[in-house]
Order: sequence, then C-alpha cells, then structure tokens
Amino acid sequence: MVEADQLYDPEMVALLARRPVALLPLGAVESHGAHLPAGTDNMLALRLAERLERAVPDLPVLRLPLMPFGQVWSLEHAPGSVGISGATLVAVLTDIGRALQQKGVAGLAVVNAHLGNAPYLREAQRALIDEGFPVAAFFYPGAEPEIARLRQRPQAHPAYMHACEIETSYMLHLAPDAVRMDAAVANYPDFPADFAVRPRRWTEFSDSPVLGDPTAATAEKGEAILTSVIEEMAAQLRRLHADAV
Repeated sequence: MVEADQLYDPEMVALLARRPVALLPLGAVESHGAHLPAGTDNMLALRLAERLERAVPDLPVLRLPLMPFGQVWSLEHAPGSVGISGATLVAVLTDIGRALQQKGVAGLAVVNAHLGNAPYLREAQRALIDEGFPVAAFFYPGAEPEIARLRQRPQAHPAYMHACEIETSYMLHLAPDAVRMDAAVANYPDFPADFAVRPRRWTEFSDSPVLGDPTAATAEKGEAILTSVIEEMAAQLRRLHADAV
C-alpha cells in the first residue's frame, strides 16, 4: 500500500483497470498552540487515510499524497498559520477530481482533518457530482457517540473544537511523538456575543488557538473515538465504490 506518486506506470495501469476509489488526505497548516504543531491537521489526515486504506483490503484504493494547505481564515493571523483562499481550495479539489475522472477512477473520498475546509470541500463536491463524479467528504464521521461517552472537560464552544481534549487525544493516538503534553494549557475564551452570526477571527478574542482543555487528553480516548471513525469511513467508502461501479 503506497501513495499514488510512488507507483510506476505498469503498477498504475494495473490499479486503474480495477476502477479504484481515490483517497485524498486534506489538512492545513494552522496554529495549534504550544503543545501541538502547526501541521497537526496534516498529520491526522494522512494517518487516518493510511488506516482507512488498511481497513478496506477488499477494495481497490488509490491513495493520493497529502494536500497540505487549507483555508485558515479564523486563525490566519496566528503565528503558525499559512493558508490558501477558499476559492483556491475549491479550484484545486475540482481539478484533482476531474483528473481522476479522466483516468477512470470510480470516485473520490476526501479525508479532511480541518473544519475550515468543509464549506469549500462541499462546493467542490457539488461541482464534481454535477459532472458525474461521486465524491465523499469525511470529517470524523461516527465520532460523536464516543466523544460524548469519553469527554471529561466541557467544550469551549458547541460548534468548535481545536487543540482540545479531543483533538489532542487524536494526536496522542496517531502521532504521539509530536505532542508536548507538558506545554498543554486549557483555554476557555469569552466568545463575542455575535459570534454565531458574524465571522470573527479567533485572534480577536483569544491569545491562544486552543479551545478547551487538552490536559485531559489521552491516547486511549483517541483510539476509542478513531476506531469508530475508521469503521464508519470504511462503510461509507465501500458504499461509494459500490454506487460508482
């Protein structure tokens, strides 16, 4: 199981003949505080895609290289953030989808680890689906029941989690060497009263990109939640492939 860019032409021709479904890990370069690196979303997307591929040995899968840049408007001014525009992200995703469709790939599943990418990924999905190319977008599907069972600290905001107990648990499970738990600090900022109805850069109201309490994170929590996530992604990937072929 290797990435598409490591395949030689005879290997690629053989795989394409099987009408594979493509996996695209999609992340971002974004500040995650003192305990997680700016590439956290990239590490999570890549490792989840690798594990998803291993979870479906019966399917032909073309795993693409990581797409390492995403839309990071909310934390654009934070020190570790380097982003691209939403329009650029839509264009790149649709171009990748069209290139795959031209090769005879059955469909595309995007393993997205950065919430800020979601609306632009949906726009690209719609454009490609209108062109007859099926695209699934995964953002930790199946995680909520396990999160509700295992969470020990309150969420900072009902719609967002970032570098918190949950995301840090993901990293402790998938990329423990990148986590500096001795630097983990809780942060519960006061959100503006109009935060739900007007976009706000998080740097306007918080000195830290952390939303929640990462000190409660454990690798065991990460493993339990992500086991459910991978099971759900595998089921959806099989469904996507079956519908496409």
